[in-house]
Amino acid sequence: MTVTYFSKSSSIGPSSRYRVFQFLPHFQEAGIDCRVEPLFGATYFSILQLRSSLLQTCLKIPYVLARFLKRIGTLLTLGRRDLIVIEGQLFPYAPPLIERLLRWLQYRLVIEMDDAIYLTRGHEQKMPVLLAMATGVIVGNGRLAAYAEQFSSHVTVVPTVVDTERFAPKPVQATGARDRDNETITIVWIGLAYNLKYLDVVAPALRRLQERYRVTLRVVCSQPTALAGVNMEFLPWKWQREVEDLQDATIGVMPLADTEWARGKCALKLLQYLAVGLPAVASPVGVNRDILVNGENGFLASTEQEWYERLESLCRDPQLRARMGQAGRRTVETRYSLEVWGPRLAGVYRTFAGGEPTHLMQRDVRHSVSSHSHSTGVR
Repeated sequence: MTVTYFSKSSSIGPSSRYRVFQFLPHFQEAGIDCRVEPLFGATYFSILQLRSSLLQTCLKIPYVLARFLKRIGTLLTLGRRDLIVIEGQLFPYAPPLIERLLRWLQYRLVIEMDDAIYLTRGHEQKMPVLLAMATGVIVGNGRLAAYAEQFSSHVTVVPTVVDTERFAPKPVQATGARDRDNETITIVWIGLAYNLKYLDVVAPALRRLQERYRVTLRVVCSQPTALAGVNMEFLPWKWQREVEDLQDATIGVMPLADTEWARGKCALKLLQYLAVGLPAVASPVGVNRDILVNGENGFLASTEQEWYERLESLCRDPQLRARMGQAGRRTVETRYSLEVWGPRLAGVYRTFAGGEPTHLMQRDVRHSVSSHSHSTGVR
């Protein structure tokens, strides 16, 4: 079976890295020849980090045009493929003319979404057209599925997952007795720069915690930030050390504002925390409510007081941290691991390419994501 995957970026982009690149060995084992064709590479992300918006624009326009031309060249030499998977869209902000042509040429197209792209300017009208013409749709969570099902009857939920062999708890080492009163609590947040704004949600609780504990907020990101009155440590994100930067932290946090955009997120950072055995506190927004069972494998916090109380209990009680960290690790191993979902996604591809009836695979995959939430009474 042959598949061409048109990704948004090279493996440097977290969305493409987790939605396709990490699955390539599993596709190969399943007899699927998957060729990934990225739209943007490392140069694009370097341009986005420039402080001058004028310089950004001057460099971005020719770069994007060059990458569009390269993608057109790839399409002209595409040849016959069993399946074409498009992460979001082939040409951002352009009319879906090429997608229509591919459908007219009888290619099987799958549109994949892991965020609420349909809410962004210029995509409100385009995404319904793409979803309606597609052979199938893959989405990262139930919120995105509810939207996609308005336009397609072949929607499959495949959550964002992590490689539990790579994201693993730090090996236990024999250590001497610790002075608990002087122990530094490292609360970690990892993510893209445009999500740094969500740290404002947890900042008041962090300031209060510093009155009782030695608390540091570690931010792992492409650029630093500052929160007034909060002790902070900035670590520039690097693929080679992102696991280590999480492993030696104490607690992970995923604050969000309760917006429609945030409800469409796939909670990657939360899964990374749990995979390395960190207890986590998260806003009860979107898929966070499906992943965490409050008080069992993590905490959910809505208000400033709840953020303070949840974090304070973890700062105070090392045994609670250990217990929740172990429960979180089990959650990822059983429900959100690459090992579990690698063969499943290969099966989804075969289904959309014309194998097993789509409605059967759709039902089975979506049930496997939601069954835990229903069984534990999560709302």
